[in-house]
Amino acid sequence: MTTDLCTLIYNSAATHPMNEADLLGLLEQSRNHNPAVDVTGMLLYHDHCFFQVLEGPRDAVHALADKIEQDPRHTQMTVIIDEPIHKRSFGEWTMGFAHVSPDDLRRIDGMNDFFDGQRVLTDVDAGRAKKLLAAFGQGRWRVRLANHRPSFAPITTDTLTPQRPSFATAFQPIADSQERSVFAYRALLDGLDDESGGEVMQRVAIDEIDEFDSDSRRMALGAAKRLGLQHPLHMQFVPRALGEAKSFLASTIATAEACGIDPQRIILEIQHEVSVINPVEAAAMLENVRRQGVRISIGEFGSGYAGLALLEHYRPDMISIDEGLTHNIHDHGPRQAIVRGLIQTCDDLGIDVIAGEVETADEYAWLAGEGIHLFSGNLIASAASETLPTPMLPAA
Repeated sequence: MTTDLCTLIYNSAATHPMNEADLLGLLEQSRNHNPAVDVTGMLLYHDHCFFQVLEGPRDAVHALADKIEQDPRHTQMTVIIDEPIHKRSFGEWTMGFAHVSPDDLRRIDGMNDFFDGQRVLTDVDAGRAKKLLAAFGQGRWRVRLANHRPSFAPITTDTLTPQRPSFATAFQPIADSQERSVFAYRALLDGLDDESGGEVMQRVAIDEIDEFDSDSRRMALGAAKRLGLQHPLHMQFVPRALGEAKSFLASTIATAEACGIDPQRIILEIQHEVSVINPVEAAAMLENVRRQGVRISIGEFGSGYAGLALLEHYRPDMISIDEGLTHNIHDHGPRQAIVRGLIQTCDDLGIDVIAGEVETADEYAWLAGEGIHLFSGNLIASAASETLPTPMLPAA
């Protein structure tokens, strides 16, 4: 089911210090105006900086954001996130706000105690809101962001040969070490003659890659239905031509619905080959599937063209760190520094991090120690054809 709901999150700098009367005036103004246009959300103020979440119909949210930008009480308004959502995180609020001071929070009737005891981190729905609010509380969203869009370079596919192979679907769990449970199952290509997924792909003709990619997702959905999968399904998406990609995505969602799989249970993992598509047009294409509840992931992050620019363009819900970074990370200082920086960036953007291809207990221990709690790889469970393996997490 499609929806035109969107969320827009921005930060800005106050043009003058805001006292209680000023903040209560803002609250009254929001509560008088926002219900009429079906906008909900919340506003934080701390250290001369605003952080606001707006949710509602896209046109109403954008119209309100344009009006807010002209308000003389703040400046340097910088949009952090502007994307479609399937449901609201603040659906019961006409507008809540917090001047992040424990004493003020206790005195002002009706104010939500966001950072008093970190309660918001358990009260708000799981997802980006938690991480974004935590980042604001720690001061990392109180700085104006640079407005820069890096360019992308194309990849080559000279190694592909014109032959279409047969294949099946293998499944590998992504485990949540905090919940000690399965987070999702990753669908992988499984060659019928002991071939790896990579070897299968190398035998696909260049002009058949998009169709083959789409077929593999439809087969994965069919296998998930046969196996009675109840967890989210994590599938790869390797588009090369934008027009065909739109058609094949529509086919994937139609197949999911025919299999009785809610699009909210689908995670599309974009491989770094997506950089051959115009990133602005590709981002718009992904917004359309987001409106149906599909989550977006970036795979092999840290390899090829899967760099930080993709985080801005595609605003993923999660990324999977490339095994080139996680391999023997416990013994590799430079990789540790890179991954720590990546984790911090993803925390600030509300993006979940998956450590993929984890092979050893030492790798797992180091990554878990840095706060990662989503894992896949042979240490957790090997991929199995037409089977849903049970993960085996190391002892906590």
